[in-house]
Amino acid sequence: MKKKGIFIALFVLVLSAFLFSTCASLGGGGRAPVEPRIASYIRTWPIPEAMRQDGSPYWNAGMINGEHLTHLIISFALIDPADGTTIYIPELRPLADGTPMFSNLWDEVAILKERYPHLKVNFSVGGYGARGFTEMSADPSMRATFVANIVQWLDEYNLDGVDVDWEYPVGPPWDDENHPADRRNYILLLQDIRDALDELGTRTGKRYGLSTAVPASGWFVEANDVRAAARIVDSLKMMSYDYYGGWSRTTGHQANLYNNPLDPAWGGWSTDQALNSYLWAGIPPEKIALGFGFYGRAWQGVEVGSYEYTPGLFQPWTSLPFYEGTLSWTEIRELLKPGSGYTRYWDDVGNAPYLYNGDIWISYTDEEQIKVLTDYAKEKGLGGVFNWEYGHDMDAELLKILSENAR
Repeated sequence: MKKKGIFIALFVLVLSAFLFSTCASLGGGGRAPVEPRIASYIRTWPIPEAMRQDGSPYWNAGMINGEHLTHLIISFALIDPADGTTIYIPELRPLADGTPMFSNLWDEVAILKERYPHLKVNFSVGGYGARGFTEMSADPSMRATFVANIVQWLDEYNLDGVDVDWEYPVGPPWDDENHPADRRNYILLLQDIRDALDELGTRTGKRYGLSTAVPASGWFVEANDVRAAARIVDSLKMMSYDYYGGWSRTTGHQANLYNNPLDPAWGGWSTDQALNSYLWAGIPPEKIALGFGFYGRAWQGVEVGSYEYTPGLFQPWTSLPFYEGTLSWTEIRELLKPGSGYTRYWDDVGNAPYLYNGDIWISYTDEEQIKVLTDYAKEKGLGGVFNWEYGHDMDAELLKILSENAR
């Protein structure tokens, strides 16, 4: 009996050590965040006209409420197709449509960093439709040059990290451009960036952040080595929005927390489903940041339908109003005012709000949903939240609510 007891004790000790080392490895050396990350992407292209100051189409440091943020992410840098490795921001080059260049961007960033010493300012490379990642990541020489260009930006502009928004490695199964080799090269790229950031840090004495934007989908988890990605980056930014849009056959929520079985698209998709796909894959929850869309998706020619408590939900549409079916929170808040003709509804099953005037149907995020989703993020032990993007909420109305509820 004594030998058996010793054997069991040794087994438990070895197993505990293994589990601890595994969790530490996936959690980036055990570096759990001491506070929730509250990040916002911010555009480099013109902000809504109603929010502009002094005739400039771009934001300035005085417009940014940094007290509500831990991270601000300048978006987007792109990969120059001329050489496949140079990174650039389109608005820093002469624009064909005659729009003035955002020539003072880095000056505004410097003012922000001085005004808010706690604020980490990163930049994001990529974005929806951005090209060049597949070719660059597959070539060791091009990959090294690309990474060197990232390091140069961080050093030259006194930035704090980089976000890789490759949409998407491997590519969804329904996409014509599907590259299986991306699975390996995505990880090689992230690791090369991490190594270069650490090397830069030994010279500057600071630690540089690395995040990557990932879709709220199941196919991505299956097609890519998300466990390996989570070991390298500080944060997987799960883009938990755009479940419905102008590409959908019917109206629907763009960011519902739970599935609504009435959804004609096989029960639809939800944030809860998406998050669970990452958690089941073995991603530590503290490595995941939950995304919020500060804009709406709209459809026109929408009939009431047969759902008494959710009129217009999951109904066909005929056209896309506003700007190709999208509108910012700045515009949505005007429609919430009395006399606009719109009524606000709440789907108790999906946990999502929407507006409807008998013809136009708008899915969006508001204070009630932010509270529901931030409670959910805290319950799941997630490492933070982020929003897309600051330009949709220049008065920081939703951002303030997000920040207060996420802490």
